[in-house]
Amino acid sequence: MSAAENNARRVRLVLELLADRSDGLPKTTGPEAVFPQVFSRIPQEESEAEPLQSGLTRAEAYLTWTTVDLVKAGWLEKSGTGQWKITPEGRQALEDYPDATALTAEARNRYNAWSALSSEQKQEQLSTTIIAVDKDEEAIRLAALPFVERGLQEGGSVFAPGRAVWAQGPVDELRSVFVEAPDPETGNFVDKLKIQMAGVSDDARLLMAELVCWQLLPISAETIGERAKKERIQTLLSYMDHPVQIPAEVAKAFKSGSFNPGLAMNNNLYHALVLIIRLLDDWLNKTETDKELLLGDAWAWRDFVNSLPGHSFPTQRNSLAYIVHPQLITSIVSEKHKLAIRTAFVGEIGESSSDVDRDLLAIILKLQQKTGGSVNFYEEPFAHEWKQQPIVAADLDPEPDVETTDPDQTGSGQRRRFRPADAQLADSLFFDQVWLQKQLDLLERRGQIILYGPPGTGKTFVAMKLAQHIAGDDNYTEIVQFHPSYSYEDFFQGYRPVTSVSGSLSYELKDGPLRRIVDQAVKNPEFNYVLVIDEINRGNLAKIFGELYFLLEYRDQPIKLQYSKDDEDFFVLPANLFLIGTMNTSDRSIALLDTAMRRRFSFVELHPDKHPTKTVLTRWLERHGLDNEPAALLAAVNDKISNTDFRIGPSYLMPKDCQFHPGQLEDIWEYDILPLLSEHHYGERVDIEKIYGLQALRNQLMTPPPAPTDPAYSPPG
Repeated sequence: MSAAENNARRVRLVLELLADRSDGLPKTTGPEAVFPQVFSRIPQEESEAEPLQSGLTRAEAYLTWTTVDLVKAGWLEKSGTGQWKITPEGRQALEDYPDATALTAEARNRYNAWSALSSEQKQEQLSTTIIAVDKDEEAIRLAALPFVERGLQEGGSVFAPGRAVWAQGPVDELRSVFVEAPDPETGNFVDKLKIQMAGVSDDARLLMAELVCWQLLPISAETIGERAKKERIQTLLSYMDHPVQIPAEVAKAFKSGSFNPGLAMNNNLYHALVLIIRLLDDWLNKTETDKELLLGDAWAWRDFVNSLPGHSFPTQRNSLAYIVHPQLITSIVSEKHKLAIRTAFVGEIGESSSDVDRDLLAIILKLQQKTGGSVNFYEEPFAHEWKQQPIVAADLDPEPDVETTDPDQTGSGQRRRFRPADAQLADSLFFDQVWLQKQLDLLERRGQIILYGPPGTGKTFVAMKLAQHIAGDDNYTEIVQFHPSYSYEDFFQGYRPVTSVSGSLSYELKDGPLRRIVDQAVKNPEFNYVLVIDEINRGNLAKIFGELYFLLEYRDQPIKLQYSKDDEDFFVLPANLFLIGTMNTSDRSIALLDTAMRRRFSFVELHPDKHPTKTVLTRWLERHGLDNEPAALLAAVNDKISNTDFRIGPSYLMPKDCQFHPGQLEDIWEYDILPLLSEHHYGERVDIEKIYGLQALRNQLMTPPPAPTDPAYSPPG
């Protein structure tokens, strides 16, 4: 079994042992102690028995840490003398959760609920603690707890409980290869880190990933998006010989953030990590009494952080102070902003002191009591009070307090350029690489294009391939298909009926595919997202797009939406979202589209008579070693179709299994191609079989064309 499965079994056994003793049992001492009984019944596997610096084995440390969840869940009581006792709620949990894994998971859920208790009791705490400004900050505070409790307090891993990685050994390794070693000259931060981490232990590599995560965690998603954070951490974890996974509660928090750090903290991960490694090194050399003081006293912790040697780096130091004591130290990391805010609101506390952080706490507590809720100085009604001051009017971004050297270190919030068209993309489409690059450049420049052409020219397939190439993953693309009854509510947002548990009917505002992908794009500004709109011309575009029509041309302009919640609820179409539409010209000509639509999209033709579609079938047949007859037949039938909008594309003659079975070509002709041509000639007295039938075309191909006549030519003799 895995360590997690064994631990879950041991957790359940702890409660079962205690359930048999109403007076409780000691944890470790005595013949009936809990831990000796547990490990005698569920022995440690070899990997679990490794001793840690704390003196415990991995399994013992894992179980000790998990029993904290039991206490916070209200299932276990621990006395100061080491006596453990099950509660009535713990007995009920044994009945409610017979599966050990489910029991442990529920304990973790209840621990999280306990951790977030402050958000449920805001009214009682308005005068004593800083209330999280929104759910995003609540998520960050919750995700940051394991870094304090497992990392700083226990010396264990945040990602892999039971491993002692926040310990002197791994820290010494990181100090040696990262802090004290010369910086590799080439590559971005992550590439350099791979070189530096090559000779260290897996525990040191894991610690580095966790420290980077700790640094990135509170940064707002608008600055460094969820995908960029996760990608950075996963890359660092991949350097391990035996990689571990990012915990779900941490990964979930990547969608959130507490502050915009500005240029310095955003672009200088090296200096940030030097500071954090020094912090951990100094921390490990503190006495237990000193550690208890630092974690119990926010101002002592702040002073400890500010006393660390190295770059002044106030934004990073302020972040470290906040992330450990968010209920007393504000999430504002810019020194300029702190001073400006104190100046604007000092009247709330009478006069300022020499300590801006204590003054801000006092101001926030006063404002919380006045407003009855949290205080966000970056939103109204507070923002205009301090942003108008000369000290910040010229520069509303946190100051670049250290030299910016590597914009790729953490993600600059700038959109990544499209990957160039490569041979793999060209081969998958049987298109020329040069043509594909031209279309990628067009889409990147214009933001939205429409692929148009007759049926069978692969418009949807090409659109999806381009979307995957641009976004890098199917998870970051959406595809919708328009039709005559499709509406704004389907496409973007609208009220939909829902049935409650009691059976009553109500209406809820539900997001459509465009709103969903926009939300993703906004949270991940570094990455590209693509929405494919299949058969875009079949819908009533004015009805479907509504006020969004405007944004296709003016993406940087915020607008009010049909279902905006209030006067401050504006919407912007992000620059990292791209639209690819497809349009079948046999349904509707481009000329019939309204001028506004044509102005907002660039149109790319895919036509069987034109490059690059013209050679697709021939290339496909050659690739799979098939006879060229299908290509010759396609050219022959298209020569007979006078209206070019109705000519046939090559995809009809490209079976998914890449071969023609006996009779398959005849079936394709009879059931796919001829019905299209019958519809084209509907109401006309045309013998479809005689003109377009497969046998007729084969006969034509077998008959050599007549020799050209030349009036000036006479046979010899």
